[in-house]
Amino acid sequence: MKRVVSAAAFAVALLASAPAFAAAADDLNKLMKDYDEQILTLYPSAALYRGDTRYLDRYEDNLTPEFLAKARALSAEDTTRLKAIDRSQLDYQDQLSHDIFAWTMEDQQEGLALAETFNLTPIDQFNAVHESFAREMGWRSQFPFKTASDYEKAMKRMKGFAHWIDTAIAEMRQGIAKGVVQPHFMVERVITQTDELATKAMDDSVFMGPVKNMPDTIKGKERARVAAAYKKAVMTTVVPAYKKLGAFLKNEYLAKARDSVGISAVPGGKEMYLYLVKSYTTTDMTPEQIHQFGLDEVARDLKEMEKVKKETGFKGTLDEFRTYLRTDPRFKFKDADAMKAEFERIKTQTAKNITRLFGHTPKTPFEIRPFEAFVAPTKAAAEYNQPSADGSRPGIFYFNTYDLPSRPNYTTEVLELHEAVPGHHFQIATSIENTSLPEFRRFGGSTAYVEGWGLYSESLGKDLGFYTDPYQKFGMLSFDIWRACRLVVDTGMHWMGWTREQAIDYMLANTSLTRTDVTAEVERYIAIPGQALAYKIGQRKWFELRDHAKEVLGRKFDIRRFHDEALKDGAMPLSILDAKMERWIQAEKGT
Repeated sequence: MKRVVSAAAFAVALLASAPAFAAAADDLNKLMKDYDEQILTLYPSAALYRGDTRYLDRYEDNLTPEFLAKARALSAEDTTRLKAIDRSQLDYQDQLSHDIFAWTMEDQQEGLALAETFNLTPIDQFNAVHESFAREMGWRSQFPFKTASDYEKAMKRMKGFAHWIDTAIAEMRQGIAKGVVQPHFMVERVITQTDELATKAMDDSVFMGPVKNMPDTIKGKERARVAAAYKKAVMTTVVPAYKKLGAFLKNEYLAKARDSVGISAVPGGKEMYLYLVKSYTTTDMTPEQIHQFGLDEVARDLKEMEKVKKETGFKGTLDEFRTYLRTDPRFKFKDADAMKAEFERIKTQTAKNITRLFGHTPKTPFEIRPFEAFVAPTKAAAEYNQPSADGSRPGIFYFNTYDLPSRPNYTTEVLELHEAVPGHHFQIATSIENTSLPEFRRFGGSTAYVEGWGLYSESLGKDLGFYTDPYQKFGMLSFDIWRACRLVVDTGMHWMGWTREQAIDYMLANTSLTRTDVTAEVERYIAIPGQALAYKIGQRKWFELRDHAKEVLGRKFDIRRFHDEALKDGAMPLSILDAKMERWIQAEKGT
């Protein structure tokens, strides 16, 4: 028998439950705020990227036993607090935060369980501390110091960095004893990088950027005092730290470096790789499944490339066409200024057409800059750096002018669509500007979501008025197959025992990338195992979600509403994204 509840009784029940709902939401919000502050105190550089200078006087101390003990205790405490919150007493957005936070805690604890082994190889050539510190402290308007106090804090930060180097060297010595060391080529690359930063004349040093660009508000004797103290700190703290690291690598570590390149070749490496695969992709796919997915995607892209090759009128084979693209002068930039001008053209055209695909556009601008010379040789074709939270620093799209003849002009459209608009800048700025989100959702998020969105964004070029030239269309496909190759070579090297040379040969055989680009890419995958898997796996999820929405909604499907919904809640694991978008689809269906 159906029980009938009166409106009055329902209202009483609703009022009675209100305090429980409020208490659950308050507890969750307090937990998320505490967690975000934990992240900023444990990793002060994260605050710097947001434009938060409260911890400018500190540097990460993430390699010490004390740090790991603290991080593990905080993570366990956060998990306990989360479990005490009744999810059913939360509204939808708080439930979303709850689910993302729960996934984050599980992932964090799995990573911390392996941290002692990860810490034995703290230095690499691609995205390591010795380079990131130089970029952060090099000014270039990315992290400008505004007051004398900022300069004083930065000098204290230098001491924290020097301490980190000492700790890293101690960890690498332990790694030598345990057989957990970096590949030989990687150590050679890092030696070159440290020498570049340690031996520059002081006037040319990247670390003197803040002195050369000191704000006019610091005047007179104070200005001279700050400049002299800062220069002394660079000379007596920073430069010796780089020299110490370089000497250790040359005289002690290089001889112990390994010939293998895959992480699974070191003790504990297979467990580390399985964790990284799961963490970066936010799926349960195995390395074998990912490898096969990559092979299938390469085969699909090759068929599409044959079709576009015919559009150009080229009569030879696909291999001959790739050689033509790599060598013919028509596909080269005259100089770096011409390259920048091309990216500015794309930026202008995108801005004109973006409302075809999006109802909401972020307010934060982005700038286009070349990589700094000291990082360019080991960097990819481009990179995006997020804006500050207060809008004082724009997003930055960095492009690579190193070995300029190797940088083709037929991949510019796809490259900027990925890194800037509607790719990373669009997605990340949208999250940061949504102040209704908890900070850990505004500023964090799944690599598979973020990079999958970037790769999905490349496919939107036609709707934005791009890819009208068949060579640019081929450039888009060349980027897609490049990411498919990543699935093959990353799992190949780190799970199946491939050599660096095998990976380079595979990418040269299946992409239009030059040897310079391919070598940098393969060495990147060696440096950060698993990260390159996120792109294609994330892209596939975005395509699946869009196709499903079109199928269910039919004429009700609006691509602008789909994209707005996709980005408004910040980055999240793919399984949670799947459920979120399904909820939206059903709501759209009912309208």
